Amino acid sequence: MKELPRCLRLAAVLLVLAGSARAQQALDLSRPTYYPRVIRLSQGANAGRLLASFDAGKAGAIYESTDQGKTWQHLTDVADPTPPHMCCSGLFEMPAAGGATPAGALLWATSIGTDQGGRGPCSIRLHRSLDGGRTWQYYSTPVSGYIGLWEPEFILDSLGRLVVYYSSEEHKAEGYNQLLAHKVSTDGGLTWGAEVIDVGKADGHQRPGMAIVRRLPGGSYVMSYEICGLGCDAYLRTSPDGVSWGDPADPGTRIESTAGHHFAHAPTVAWAPQAGNPRGQLLAIGQLLLNNTDNAVAPDNGRVYMVNTQSGQGFWTEVPAPVPVPDAKDNPCPNYSSQLLPGADGLTVLEVALKFQDDKCHAFYQTAPLPKAPAKAARKRR
Repeated sequence: MKELPRCLRLAAVLLVLAGSARAQQALDLSRPTYYPRVIRLSQGANAGRLLASFDAGKAGAIYESTDQGKTWQHLTDVADPTPPHMCCSGLFEMPAAGGATPAGALLWATSIGTDQGGRGPCSIRLHRSLDGGRTWQYYSTPVSGYIGLWEPEFILDSLGRLVVYYSSEEHKAEGYNQLLAHKVSTDGGLTWGAEVIDVGKADGHQRPGMAIVRRLPGGSYVMSYEICGLGCDAYLRTSPDGVSWGDPADPGTRIESTAGHHFAHAPTVAWAPQAGNPRGQLLAIGQLLLNNTDNAVAPDNGRVYMVNTQSGQGFWTEVPAPVPVPDAKDNPCPNYSSQLLPGADGLTVLEVALKFQDDKCHAFYQTAPLPKAPAKAARKRR
């Protein structure tokens, strides 16, 4: 079969992208939703179910999918009695038992008190579900303060201990405008140890935040985050154990593509297996796509995510996003903290992204193929 002319190949690609855009679906148009989180459950009878959480006013809205993200149903709301509102929630499944928290337990945490006019008492409050997300009970308060605490994220470290990462404004008197920190729990989230600073510079200016942490196949960890004060650009750093992240004042490595672009605002990162590549591939997405040269908005803004097959080292490759958001801008809705959930087989990726529809913020989703590993050149016989 002859190769298609270049113009026809381009037309075929455009048709695929147009079909993807048409195929994306709204998750729930009955109410506005913000700050998506999506996970695939892996334990017990719930293995294979997908759960998504969103900030929905004074509640955390939980949805489930039993068909790998093709359709979604509202499961329940998690309400916290602490006024006034909640923000920036995180969702996690325990892959192993810790203390009285069994493997398969679900953790959902949210920032409380951080959206009131003039700052006051605030905290990150943790809720736990032992029945696959159908019911939830308050479990503990990992951290509390008076200025600002945001964006809880969870993982198990190399010792199997539960770690919570978060953004903190509680150290302004020490010169930190905002920093990223973590605490460790040795009993499955009931009690928490001392705070450790992971990313931060006491210059009164930089604001690292929005940490996402993933474990890599070799046992190391990768963290993505933004640093406002440095353009709110997306950065990456690694850890051998999930709790040792190097010099906090080091900004890390900016995520940059071979096309000369970088992400800014609300980045997230995911890991996917890849046939023939034991490292797998990292997927990253951010709210805005900017030019490296002048920081202007790039033509493909809101239309791509990036892939890296070297554990985050070197440049990244831009790939069309399953849910294009061409009007992405610095706003808590369009393309803000979009979620990429690779298929367990590494062949597809589900994206959940926020978009405006009828002037309200809603989540849209779509699944698309992941890039295949480059074919190895056949050896010539001598």
